[in-house]
Amino acid sequence: MENNEKTDSSKITAYLTSPGKKNCMENDKSDSKCFTPCKVELNSNSFATPCSDRKGINKTGKPVMTVNSPRARMNRKKKLIETGLDNKLLTDYFPVRRSCRKPKSEIEKEKRAELEEKILNNVEEGLEVATLGEKGRGVVATRKFLRGDFVVEYAGDLIDLSTAKQREKEYSENPQFGCYMYYFVHKNRHYCIDATAESGRLGRLINHSKTSGNCHTKLTEINARPYLMLMASRDISVGEELLYDYGDRKKESLESHPWLKF
Repeated sequence: MENNEKTDSSKITAYLTSPGKKNCMENDKSDSKCFTPCKVELNSNSFATPCSDRKGINKTGKPVMTVNSPRARMNRKKKLIETGLDNKLLTDYFPVRRSCRKPKSEIEKEKRAELEEKILNNVEEGLEVATLGEKGRGVVATRKFLRGDFVVEYAGDLIDLSTAKQREKEYSENPQFGCYMYYFVHKNRHYCIDATAESGRLGRLINHSKTSGNCHTKLTEINARPYLMLMASRDISVGEELLYDYGDRKKESLESHPWLKF
């Protein structure tokens, strides 16, 4: 009987002091709720009696052994977090990486500001006037334009529809004048940009092509005023002539200017 008690005592001691089961691990020595392992003695009823410094009593009033199990460590950690004693964050151990990428809204805002600056400052970079045989004057690119790039403003007098019709009648009676009038609708109102007068601006000299255009018109508004721009419809190479579709399909226009068909 005495030998059996010694054997049981040695097994329990080995269990409590085994790795992962002993009361206090080396990395948890600072935990105030850890207890040092002690020798467990067996009484006549052959159950383990805790040492005087061991805590824990079950509902029946019998002492319960406390083991430094993963669940016990988790519960202690949870209590520390709840009481505010452990408020460590991931950023306490790893630096925060902030993205250098700009949001889409900011990029669009910068593009818009750049476009407005070009229009208001009459920027006409990468263009030159050239004589193109039977066409007469035209505009060619002196630098590469990418699809969607601003090319030039179609600049002239911004007038209402009634004024435009009156001017157009006057121009038709005088063969000296060509037709450099561009009609459009903006916010349900009809407008016309009259670029007939020789102003030195290049947008008015870009020729028409219904099938081979590399530019297209686009409206924008700056300070409550509409502006007409020419944008690159595709990539444009150096030396290439700039062309866009005038969009005039009226019968009388086609009869007077047959080149509008092409």
